[in-house]
Amino acid sequence: MQKTLKRVIGASVVVVSGIVLAGCGKTSSGVQQTATIMEQADISSLDSTMITDVGALETVNNSEEGLYRMKNSTTVTPGIAKAIVKPTNGQTVYTFKLRKNLKWSNGDALTANDFVYSWRRAVNPTSKAADAYMFLPIKNAKQIENGKMSVNKLGIQAVNKTTFKVTLSEPTPYFKYLVASVPFLPQDQKVVEKYGSGYGTSSQKAVYDGPFTVQNWSTSSVTWTLKKNPNYWDKQNVKLKTVKFQVAKSPETALSLYQSGKLDNIVLAGQQAAQEKNNKGYLSYASGETDYLAYNYRSKAMRNENIRKAISLTINRKSLTQDVLKNGSKVPYGLAPEDISKNPATGKDFAKDSSVKQSVAYNPTLAKKYWAKGLKQLGVKKLDLKLVCYDVDAFKNSAEYVQAQAKKYLSGCNINIDVQPKVQAITTMQKKRGYDIGFTNWIASYPDLNEFFQLLNTNNVNNAGNYSNKQYDSVYERANGTDATSLQKRYDDFKKANQIAMKDQAIAALNQGQIARLNRPNLKGVSYAAAQGISLKNAYRTK
Repeated sequence: MQKTLKRVIGASVVVVSGIVLAGCGKTSSGVQQTATIMEQADISSLDSTMITDVGALETVNNSEEGLYRMKNSTTVTPGIAKAIVKPTNGQTVYTFKLRKNLKWSNGDALTANDFVYSWRRAVNPTSKAADAYMFLPIKNAKQIENGKMSVNKLGIQAVNKTTFKVTLSEPTPYFKYLVASVPFLPQDQKVVEKYGSGYGTSSQKAVYDGPFTVQNWSTSSVTWTLKKNPNYWDKQNVKLKTVKFQVAKSPETALSLYQSGKLDNIVLAGQQAAQEKNNKGYLSYASGETDYLAYNYRSKAMRNENIRKAISLTINRKSLTQDVLKNGSKVPYGLAPEDISKNPATGKDFAKDSSVKQSVAYNPTLAKKYWAKGLKQLGVKKLDLKLVCYDVDAFKNSAEYVQAQAKKYLSGCNINIDVQPKVQAITTMQKKRGYDIGFTNWIASYPDLNEFFQLLNTNNVNNAGNYSNKQYDSVYERANGTDATSLQKRYDDFKKANQIAMKDQAIAALNQGQIARLNRPNLKGVSYAAAQGISLKNAYRTK
């Protein structure tokens, strides 16, 4: 879960391109190489195996490095691996060669064993890692996560200190993106075991192998600092000496701090994006996100297709994005946002190519007909429904809009909004109890359609509404199985999966996310990669 609930392959990929704020010249002499960056919320942990919130991902992505790094939202580049690996043995075996003399920030040697330890820890069911599902392409991971096999049987091996071998259960075109993501980072076993459950709960109880180290952070911190890591293998290309992260939960406060020169990079909210569009530091980019209503299929009312369709048809997505959110968000076409994948044969964007128009249409007249039919089938004259959402302004505002639209057009529909802290709301939806509708979102951790369609696979932990359809599951499994090595067949499978789910009105897609920021014009080289947030490895100051 987003990464809430939070997290394409080959020629078919076009995901949200990462933005790089580049400069022409080198760092200016005499300029202090520091930056102050806004974080929208407190962060939960520095344990790469356990974190799911985007804020923590940003800090960890700047202080840790895996086999690969995301150069932008679509391209991987070598990290502590020497090169991008071409798989062998029917595209199921990856042999990574690590750079020599790698060190953790505490001076410990970083070896292939650190990947073996970290990945086994992630798939171990006792760890209860939210992103353990991302390891499923690896041989035996599924059996291990189900408690049917020893974690030592995971298809990974430290051949020697600088050679790490991975065997997949089947070809996985997007595996290169997985190894660039946070859950696949290495961990220093000595340090993790020293602190036990306290590992990653403060900056002192963690070690780092990335461009920066983290200083002065604990779970209660509203500010913390990144300092250039002297043990990082590519330290000569890291220009910033210190970076300060500051939590600014209020968009108004963040903008004020930016305007007064106390923050160099902020996220804009709602009306701010429209107001600041002509600012020299303004930029906007797709976040690889879909916000949606997850209908809880354990609720009798939500199992009724007519009720689900009625609620969706009262929502004017154009008005929601333009008049309520006002942050550049776009009207959705289905579960996956635009710019995730294109049809290999035609070049048409997947979102448009696979759309089921009625699933995101605005049609109050038709909504009333579905509603009346649904109530009759349920044998009731009204419905009191509980909608759970995170305590995030954009979510609350959207939830209130959905509530108002349903009340306006559906006689006897009373939606009660239950705003919960993010972690609590996620837990509620994972348990599939205590609500009828869940307002949630998903931000892709890696650029593959699978990131979105696993959300509706039966029994997936991130399936917030408990949707289950045997035909959907069959097509989904084919996309990641027998058709995995065919760009066109895999694309067609996901297209069919989207159409099955959208005809069912499995969820109600509300908007495609967009992020608007202000970045100080003299802070160059900052880049972004969808859910991984801001990357500062190549950032630097000019006069």
